[in-house]
Amino acid sequence: MSRPHLTVITHQRWRADDLRPYADVRQDHGLDTAAAGDVDVALWCPGAWAAAAIARHPHLLLSSAGPAWLDHVYQLLAGRDIRTSTAADLIREASGERMDPVFAKLSETKHDSFSARTREVGQLLAALYRLPPDEPVQLQTPAHFDYEVRCWLLGGQVVARAAYFPDVPREQWPALDDPCRSAEAAAWLAQLVPHYLSVPPAVVIDVGWCVDPVVGPAGWRVVEANAPWSADWYDPDDMSAVVETIVASQRDVPAKWRWQPSPLLKRLSVGLIAR
Repeated sequence: MSRPHLTVITHQRWRADDLRPYADVRQDHGLDTAAAGDVDVALWCPGAWAAAAIARHPHLLLSSAGPAWLDHVYQLLAGRDIRTSTAADLIREASGERMDPVFAKLSETKHDSFSARTREVGQLLAALYRLPPDEPVQLQTPAHFDYEVRCWLLGGQVVARAAYFPDVPREQWPALDDPCRSAEAAAWLAQLVPHYLSVPPAVVIDVGWCVDPVVGPAGWRVVEANAPWSADWYDPDDMSAVVETIVASQRDVPAKWRWQPSPLLKRLSVGLIAR
């Protein structure tokens, strides 16, 4: 089998070096979208660059679970109440009302202008006003996960996993990694697909041990879904499977799972589209 061809859009050389044992890798700094012009090359890239790339190169199809995917995960499996709406709708709902603090995040987009965190209603409104009115925003009951595992799924099977610790410096992760616990998380997720979770053919699902779920005892819960072509791979147990999942997320993508950039990403990518 021939090695996959992969272009990594990043300024971080180490990311390209991570993948070189498993693919023919080219690093691109993403100053334009020319790298998306080759139909035989898969991409790993940030969302804002991808938004410009699919606008300039219509052949490029990227998959994702979609902005409202987590809304349809059973509460017992998610461990919290979850609702996705537009920034404008949430502004109308929250204005003049008393609300408990909520965990708020952009549904699929990662951007410093709206970080994923718990906010009081005043903080939430201020952040929402900075977004495009039709930007999807997800509200969740605040929950605490004390151990999280990223899982790569291909054809409904968990093919790789990596523990991650978002509140701890990355150099300290190896000391916290528990392979047995990570395997337990992956096995729990594998039991859910396809009976209880509808997922794209290639997807990344994060799972965490939730200590305070709104329903049921503490245990593993679904944290979120991510697109393989932009998800950080951390330190996986099978990097070749990670690369395979990245490539598969851009091949023969069903219409149901085709990624569409959010209004914020479209706004951020305007300058790059013009290059």
